[in-house]
Amino acid sequence: MKNCCTSRIRQYFNKNDNKELKSDGSHSKQYMAAICACITIAVCGGGQSWSSPAIPYLTSKNSPFLVTDYQVTWISSLYNVGDLIGVLLNPLFIDRIGRKNTLLLSALPGLIGWCLIIFAKNYIHLYIARLLTGISQGSTLNCLVIYLTEISEKNIRGRLVNILHLSLSFGVFVFSAISAFTSYYILNISAALLMLLFLFVFPLSPETPYYYLLQQKKDDATKCMMRLRGFNSSEKVENEIREMILAIEEDRKNTKRFAVWELFSKSYNRKAVLIMFFMKMTQIMSGVNPLTYNAEEILSHNNLPIKPGVQVVMWHGIALPASLITGWILDKFERKIIFLSSGVFTTLCLIALGIYFFITDYLHKDTSSYGWLPLVALIVFQMSYTFGIGSIPYIIQGELFPIQVKGSAVCLGRIITDVFAFATTAGYHPMSNAYGAYTTLWFFALVTLFGSLVSFWIAIDTLRKSLEEIQALQNPELGRKLELERQNTLSRRR
Repeated sequence: MKNCCTSRIRQYFNKNDNKELKSDGSHSKQYMAAICACITIAVCGGGQSWSSPAIPYLTSKNSPFLVTDYQVTWISSLYNVGDLIGVLLNPLFIDRIGRKNTLLLSALPGLIGWCLIIFAKNYIHLYIARLLTGISQGSTLNCLVIYLTEISEKNIRGRLVNILHLSLSFGVFVFSAISAFTSYYILNISAALLMLLFLFVFPLSPETPYYYLLQQKKDDATKCMMRLRGFNSSEKVENEIREMILAIEEDRKNTKRFAVWELFSKSYNRKAVLIMFFMKMTQIMSGVNPLTYNAEEILSHNNLPIKPGVQVVMWHGIALPASLITGWILDKFERKIIFLSSGVFTTLCLIALGIYFFITDYLHKDTSSYGWLPLVALIVFQMSYTFGIGSIPYIIQGELFPIQVKGSAVCLGRIITDVFAFATTAGYHPMSNAYGAYTTLWFFALVTLFGSLVSFWIAIDTLRKSLEEIQALQNPELGRKLELERQNTLSRRR
């Protein structure tokens, strides 16, 4: 059966150019490559939601070994530490062995980590396992953002990159459902098996044409582009390849020092870093990580007849249809408007959830008449988060930066993410214990609103623009060269 599956996928990606490919092009292979690549992100979704069902089990009498509250904090937080390590390691490989091979390499520590969780005998094993699965996530997300933006056409880039967020939501939902209706061990085994599936099918997917051009392999880039676009003639992609080469050569000419230095020495790169910083800050300081990690505990405070674990499944389940709708929205409306709207609604949900805990924990009043509020607030939070602040920063990371510094830029974006993620995750319980959960939630709301407003103010519109056109918006010299190239193309056609 596995051989049959492999054969069909290989045939799909390697159809005969003259007979099988449509002359007017097709998006299907771009979607297939994105789906295969994002299998590993579904496993990352399992890693992010793992703490919510695992910690109550590990601290119960059914656990093979008990863990303390102090150890619980590190079991949760070391995932973000590992993510940061993975981010820092990723630039060593992404431009040397390629985006595709880097994704495959990044999956290995994840597989080892999940196997270690399965056979863990003490909390030290869980420390190591969570660190390894975090390394896998950091390196994978860093590379996948670049891979998806580089294989996609401009008119479907939003939908294609959104598959990343859809897969993440799918992973969180599926693994939450597994934990709610099966057992802790089946949860861990399922994650390891899904990682094996990724290692089995993704080798059949194509590399990106940009990587081949970086390696000065124009023929390979042209063939890759033809496969991804579904064309049967190199003439169909010739203009696009020329513009890509032009942008890469201009970038090489302007990149004379270390890529990290170039991020801050060029004014247009500094602006892109600033946009990325505020969008990533808004995304993570919304409190999405501590809310995900502690969802079951938060929902256990209401008096609904539904088990907290089932409520968590309902909460994560709403992210799937929301992610599907988001893919359509992202390619229809200006992204900074979507981001601001998403941030405002997310802020309102955090305020509402904070009010509930203020009434119960500070005022000590009966909340039985509105015990539904935490679940509803979290569900609306999930929807509004998914529509904008949860998905747009991934797209922006892959769009704003020139190819020579893109790896370092995405790496910096992940560092920003991990710093904020570690701060929110490690600080959630201490701050809530000291000042009340409502104070922590209102703090998240304040930062989310501030970040949304600043991001709206400084962001540029990238909707339906090629990566080269986006760079031309920031680099006037490249803009002039692209315009000249297009005029020459029109002259040749005449």
